[in-house]
Amino acid sequence: MYKYLFPYEKIPYGSRIVIYGAGDLGQDYLLQMEMTHYCSVVAIADRNYQKYPPMTALLVAPADIHKYEYDYVVIALRMQAAYPEILRVLHEQGIEDNRIVCIFERNDEEISIFGVKENERENDDSCAYDITKQSIAILSTGGFGDMVIQKRFVTEMIKYAPECRIDLYNIKAISFLKHLYTDTKNVNRVVDDLGYRYRAKKGRYTLSLTIEACHFIRVDNWSSEKALNIFPEEFVQRLDILKKVSDEECIGINTPAYLTMTRRRFKGLNAYSGFNYDGAFNINDKKVSIPLDDSFSENFAEYRFGKYITVNYGNGDSESSEGIAKSWSKEAFETVIQDFKKKYPDIKVVQVGGKSAYELKGSDQYVLGEDFRLVLHILKNSMLHLDIEGGLVHIASQLGTKCVVLFGPTVPDYYGYEQNINIRIGDCRECWGLYSNVNRCARGMKKPICMRRITPKMVSAKIDEYMEVIGCQKK
Repeated sequence: MYKYLFPYEKIPYGSRIVIYGAGDLGQDYLLQMEMTHYCSVVAIADRNYQKYPPMTALLVAPADIHKYEYDYVVIALRMQAAYPEILRVLHEQGIEDNRIVCIFERNDEEISIFGVKENERENDDSCAYDITKQSIAILSTGGFGDMVIQKRFVTEMIKYAPECRIDLYNIKAISFLKHLYTDTKNVNRVVDDLGYRYRAKKGRYTLSLTIEACHFIRVDNWSSEKALNIFPEEFVQRLDILKKVSDEECIGINTPAYLTMTRRRFKGLNAYSGFNYDGAFNINDKKVSIPLDDSFSENFAEYRFGKYITVNYGNGDSESSEGIAKSWSKEAFETVIQDFKKKYPDIKVVQVGGKSAYELKGSDQYVLGEDFRLVLHILKNSMLHLDIEGGLVHIASQLGTKCVVLFGPTVPDYYGYEQNINIRIGDCRECWGLYSNVNRCARGMKKPICMRRITPKMVSAKIDEYMEVIGCQKK
């Protein structure tokens, strides 16, 4: 039982938070957020903030909380005695109670170290280390697109240890990961982890790795001397190279992703081949298998789309794209849709995406918030997919669907696919990852110029070119 777990159940995923209290508990909350990416920590407030050494989040005085943009203040407090005074300080700044979250010591009926009630915990006997000594734990972070790219590394690693068993730890994409690896027998299970399962168990595996999105790989637990008697010799040699290069890179959770990307680009690498780590592995393509669940074929058929293209607006399960530098405006998307329908009235426009996504006017049908296994079928059978660079583009591309992809802050040569129609324009672009908030425009623009320079007319022209190639005539 972990009595001081971050209050996940009271705060929506992706919220911006200020942690009140820089002591051991506040630092513990910060570490949990760094590991899980569950929330973005804007600052840590403490009346003695000047006495603490520098942290990975900004230390501020409680009186300055109002200067920052946040959704919740999370009070890191073990004992209740100081709570009234903290509440008074927050109320003086006009912070409402519904934005203040505090959980003291949990009782036995509440959430455990593993983020579930004790009677709901999984049987630990099913871990990879109980099945074989060739056991591997991977803490996988990032979005759907990152998961796709990471699978290329995982399957390459398996080539050199075909008898290994892998447990994947993840908080954000459990269902997707479970499906993504249904065709990979070496993956033993996907573990729902709020941050502590992996930390508690990584030492029990012969190899433990953290894969931070497409950013870096960190070897958390590995002894080549011990592993020589367990894994094939070539696998051990390759892991030794991976660990050496990874250690020399000195990259961590707070290293700007731009640094990693730039180092790789100088070597002629991309998001996939960047996981080669100077010869540790040999990833020279962008091919990843994404299984289709045949049980969703009937669900797909029920929609009776006929001929259609797909479009996605937003970033993940977001209603809008405000504050996301790589976004394109809904008005621009709607203009392209309107133009497309005038020219190709017999071809439907199907919007896919998260359940809270803004419905683009002019679309014929909306498939928002539905099971991703259904969405895989929809993307697979789409004539063309229109999107910003993101998870659905990576999935659609692996399924063989042509995509029109709008690039601004992100880099086509690094994240793109050669078979797609990748659109970029202007000299101000490709700044993604310069800051810890990767969604930030490097020039601080709320509506970055790199995306505004891509006009609906340009996009429509590219779509027309492709439609002509596949034999679709304009009305």
